[in-house]
Amino acid sequence: MRLKLCGGVGLLLIALACLPANAQTDLGGGNSEAALLSLQDRQRRGDDAFVLQSDLNAVIRQGGGGACASAAAIDAVQALRLMAGLEPIENPHRAALEAFAVQDELLNGRVTNEQLIRLLQGYAKKHLRGWELRVEVASTPHRPFSPQAEPWATDEAPDLTLEPGTLKIVTYNVTTSEGELLGRHFVLLKSVDGDTLYAVDPQSPLRSTSFTLEPRDTGKWGNRIFLIPPAKANATSTNELDTVFTLLMRKSEATVGAPATLEQFRASIDRTAYALREEGNLRSPREWRKRSAAFGLPGLDLPEELGGSAWPPSKMLEVFIHAGRHNLNSRDVVGGAHVRPLLVSQDERVRGIVKQVARGEGYMAITMTEPHAGSDYYAIKSTARQVDGGYLLSGEKRYVARLEQATHVIIFTQPANGLKKGLSAFVLPIDAPGLERYSFEAHGLKGNSFGGLRFKDIRVENWQMLGGNGEGSRLFIEHFRCWRLMQVAAALGTAEQALEQMAERLTTREAYGGPIGRFTHLQQQLGQRTTELRMAKALAREAAEMLDRGDGEAADPLINGLKAEGVEIALAAVDAATRAFGAEGYSGNVDLGERLQDLNGLRIADGTTDVMRMDVVRRSYQNGKELWDLAVKRKP
Repeated sequence: MRLKLCGGVGLLLIALACLPANAQTDLGGGNSEAALLSLQDRQRRGDDAFVLQSDLNAVIRQGGGGACASAAAIDAVQALRLMAGLEPIENPHRAALEAFAVQDELLNGRVTNEQLIRLLQGYAKKHLRGWELRVEVASTPHRPFSPQAEPWATDEAPDLTLEPGTLKIVTYNVTTSEGELLGRHFVLLKSVDGDTLYAVDPQSPLRSTSFTLEPRDTGKWGNRIFLIPPAKANATSTNELDTVFTLLMRKSEATVGAPATLEQFRASIDRTAYALREEGNLRSPREWRKRSAAFGLPGLDLPEELGGSAWPPSKMLEVFIHAGRHNLNSRDVVGGAHVRPLLVSQDERVRGIVKQVARGEGYMAITMTEPHAGSDYYAIKSTARQVDGGYLLSGEKRYVARLEQATHVIIFTQPANGLKKGLSAFVLPIDAPGLERYSFEAHGLKGNSFGGLRFKDIRVENWQMLGGNGEGSRLFIEHFRCWRLMQVAAALGTAEQALEQMAERLTTREAYGGPIGRFTHLQQQLGQRTTELRMAKALAREAAEMLDRGDGEAADPLINGLKAEGVEIALAAVDAATRAFGAEGYSGNVDLGERLQDLNGLRIADGTTDVMRMDVVRRSYQNGKELWDLAVKRKP
């Protein structure tokens, strides 16, 4: 007998099957495993994502069965909502209790197939508006609890393949070693590897639950399939696969639009991140931008007339925080990023580049640093020489990110024609003749390349200058004002998720006869770093609100201070989490070492900690300019 499994593709003992191509696009791929992982992540953060069986057992009538069917059904709907681009139900426990009021028979505990289908369709009508739900059922030929169900053939196995857009609920019968049939249990299958199924169990949705599928020829009843738990579980009961519910969603005539709220964007980011992680592309900005264009992420802060959504800094900050939870390289996937300086131009060719970025097709690099000019960017040596109809650019840029991934690049030079004040900025296609790229190995932030750019007398047209001659320095300052704040936000998200890993570690790792959380010095670290992160987030939100109001210059000392201290706070938090994991924290089994390396890179990129602190002094005190000049001005 062949088991129809999907060999490494996500499976769900609540699983989802093939939808039309347009529906799969609307679901962001309809990845049920990603939806379950997102729900588990939310549950760990303290959100009300799952309804546990134990939460509902108390309302089941005396003498009835458990509440696993009801818990599995509402948890399935939570996953379906994420797959449909919606946020989970805010209060799923209330939704479950409301279902009991409509279907009083659910209180008996032992739920039939017909009752479960009615429950799911009731949930869909209320909580999956805009979608049509169809449920298909197949049961074992033995089927003690499903006498009316369509059985699968005795010489075949049920179809457990998992395609994008399909969700399956699987049940199994539980029999004691004495032969007493206790009932059947409902679980959500999460993934499959060979003949091993990994499930989300409503009894304990955050616990790792797995079974080995074992077909057996039982003679009279033909081939039957048993779920064998790991040996360490010391199980005394027998579990037999009973029923497979296949849930198929199809978009109704009323279309579901792109995400409109912050919570919807968070859900879409989660689904995309989990899918890209499975593919090995989590750190790829181009893959992110291509994939997330379906829900508008690349254009989120760009003008509506250029294909964006015009979100203000205060809302963008929250998106960057959430994206950073997955990986600090996600700092490059939210919004227009370094295309924003192009907004100064009204030339249709430049605006076309912005539209390209908003569609997820373009990606911008920006070059200021040179072999002998970093924080002191006015010391750059690159030049622009004006000629008929344009300029000739010459120079070298070094320690620049994104050059191998970018479609376009902004190059800053000294002003043309010997102007003594400011800088000039130009936009070029990355493959422009005369641009020579080279690369270095980087210690972190490896989603992008790291290297340099050489160019000599490369010609650009007048329209490629951003702003006027000498106005590039103003563009740079205004752009990096907001960009630095968003980089801090991503760093805080990166650290926030690391501390959640640390908190879980304190209760699951044992040493010297008990959980390491009893060592209070570890709790002290967790408490301190948590409070520091919250303080940094509060200041970041204050700075973002200032940018919303147009108070950019007033926000500068706060933003630059956050670029210094926010990143240092994030580094300290991830370092504490890494040490709590001991040797494992240094291994590739967890991503804490990568987070630490990435934050070390951000400590230098986009404004070093030391220079940012000096700028805070310069902008915050009456004699700040004098102190700055003492540090950086050469004596005559």
